[in-house]
Amino acid sequence: MNETPDPMLSLLGRPDGPLAGASLWALEVASTHLLTPRMRRVELTGPNLGDLAHQPGQDLMMRIPSGDGTVNRRYTIRRVDRAAGLVTIDAVVHGDGQGSQWFANAVPGDRIDAIGPRGKIVVAGEHVPGGIAGDESALPAMLAMAEAVPVGSRAVVLAEVADERDEQPVGSAAMDLRWLHRGIVAPGRSTVLVDALADVALLDGPGHVYLAGESSSVAAMRRTLLGRGVPAESISAKAYWSLGRANAAHGEPERMS
Repeated sequence: MNETPDPMLSLLGRPDGPLAGASLWALEVASTHLLTPRMRRVELTGPNLGDLAHQPGQDLMMRIPSGDGTVNRRYTIRRVDRAAGLVTIDAVVHGDGQGSQWFANAVPGDRIDAIGPRGKIVVAGEHVPGGIAGDESALPAMLAMAEAVPVGSRAVVLAEVADERDEQPVGSAAMDLRWLHRGIVAPGRSTVLVDALADVALLDGPGHVYLAGESSSVAAMRRTLLGRGVPAESISAKAYWSLGRANAAHGEPERMS
């Protein structure tokens, strides 16, 4: 395939750039299976994956094949088995987006390049999660971050999904996981997260709050917390997708002016 040059690759190795600390990884699908009807797990292997060091919540920019080139889409690193040389990515598979279609159809032996690790919103330092909220697109990051909560702390996790079929078993004692079902309401149009954040008691305690998911929902959640008196510096908000708009070339929603 003759690929169109990707300007993101020129940023690799620049210590002052957005890809500082990131590397290019040549990956091959090792295994796949459905976790839920809408979430598929893909395990990938590749050279030097034992060197992939990341913080919970960081992602890989997957270079999805598209025509004569690629499109970039970012997916959270669910876990890395450095001894086995495997990286696990969980991804929502619905709709006709190029990233979703690649993950839905991936089979062992498929090859793909990725850039990472990426992302600055991670569990680190004094930013121990007191609360994490988001829709299923953010679920891999939410669970990875909640599983990293230090012993003696506890994070409330508010997870929006369609119904009980999308719930995943978890085994972390530091996680108070609450599933919120939106029912027949389309993703990106539900208010279940905002409604829950309006009065969830345990978010009144100490700790940082992480918000992720559809862009307008994330903005509404942030406004709700600010209205409750949560300091802005105690909130980290990240839009993963925007209803009705494809993500930009860098793999994230385009910022609206």
